Amino acid sequence: MDASNTEPGSRDTEAREAHAFAIGLQACMYGLPLVESMRTASQMTAVDAPQDTGRAPLNQFGHAARPWTHLDRDVVTPANDLLYSMGWLDLAAEPIVLTVPPEAKRYWVMALLDAWTNNFLNIGPRMTQGLAAQFAITTPGWQGVLPEGVQRVNAPTPLVWILGRTLVDDAADLSAARAVQTRFTLTPLSAFAPSNARQPVKSLHYDRYQASDDPLDFFDNLARGLAENPPPLADEGLVASFSSAGIRPGMPVRTDLLDEATIRGLRRGYQAAMDLIESRTRSRRKGAWGINDRLGRFGTDYLARAATAAKGMGGLAADEALYAMADYDSSREALHGSRNYVLHFDAGQLPPCDAFWSVSLYGEDRFFVANPIDRHALGDRSHGLSFNADGSLDILIQHERPEHQVSNWLPAPAGLFYLILRLYHPRTEPLQAGYRIPPIECVPPAQPSA
Repeated sequence: MDASNTEPGSRDTEAREAHAFAIGLQACMYGLPLVESMRTASQMTAVDAPQDTGRAPLNQFGHAARPWTHLDRDVVTPANDLLYSMGWLDLAAEPIVLTVPPEAKRYWVMALLDAWTNNFLNIGPRMTQGLAAQFAITTPGWQGVLPEGVQRVNAPTPLVWILGRTLVDDAADLSAARAVQTRFTLTPLSAFAPSNARQPVKSLHYDRYQASDDPLDFFDNLARGLAENPPPLADEGLVASFSSAGIRPGMPVRTDLLDEATIRGLRRGYQAAMDLIESRTRSRRKGAWGINDRLGRFGTDYLARAATAAKGMGGLAADEALYAMADYDSSREALHGSRNYVLHFDAGQLPPCDAFWSVSLYGEDRFFVANPIDRHALGDRSHGLSFNADGSLDILIQHERPEHQVSNWLPAPAGLFYLILRLYHPRTEPLQAGYRIPPIECVPPAQPSA
């Protein structure tokens, strides 16, 4: 090769950098959910025994003993109405049996997510009809016989996250909610039915995830994850194209074998993808509310999947819950604690759902915000909500404590923030008929009393 074509600025160098840039952008956008799954699994299972924060060793439940607040930072954009039960499963060796108790009156759901953050199944009272049930979660290739009465669930990947939710109304309801929550259990099949011997296969090594801000470490983690949690058949061609820039399933990204142009391109591609993903987490039209009814089951919408993993990993599919996100007010201005807002629901126009709804507030870092009344959400079960004389409801969203209707106050930070309105078991008829969540209105601050 002519040496002049390998110098910086030559056409060959520019072409190789441009190619690596394109691969880096695609690989980051495609692979971010998988790397986030590995990061979260590594973080949440690095304990010796289940903890009441929700962390637990592999193949065990960690039952959070209280609703999450600003003190909890394992998963972004959590809900504040629920008790979480977290279980990370390694199905490479054997199935894991999920046991659910008989419970029909209280809302609960055991959401199963694969390593790519797809919510492939939700187990709840609508599926069990409120009866006790047992499910063996396994890889499609597992060959064995399950005990009578145990239902088989095929998981798309060996790494599975069970994100359980049990509704809790308030502090007075906590012990009753806990009594339900702690009856959800996980048991390896070999312990559940000793006649089922553990298969002698290699387990996952997600715990080798290396936390780093270096884009090349990201691609290294991605290559590791791809080997242990292979992509769907439809994605194999895309994943194969990554190898032209040194990203190969199961192989470390060898920087010593990559030329400088390729390394520059990968770094630039990673940053461009992260910028694109960040922009996708906000409404592109600066609308007051945005709803993605494909949340949880993304198909080939890789950008939406990556944005969800970045801003709210663990979201439920639309038949279980809808999530409406707001970063802007009715004037298309970013929500900011320097201004006061009202979310007004006309009488009879509260969010349509059969389970419950709530509005939660998050800071720029995507976690709850510390505030003087320790309130992070308001919804249909909030005690003391003050309705207007005509039956309408105003939720006051502001930084300073209001003089009136403190029961309707959702405290905001001093800076930027965003909202998520969650509808559990949404009613499809009103939504199809044109129901719209009212916009968030900026209002003048209340004048002090004379």
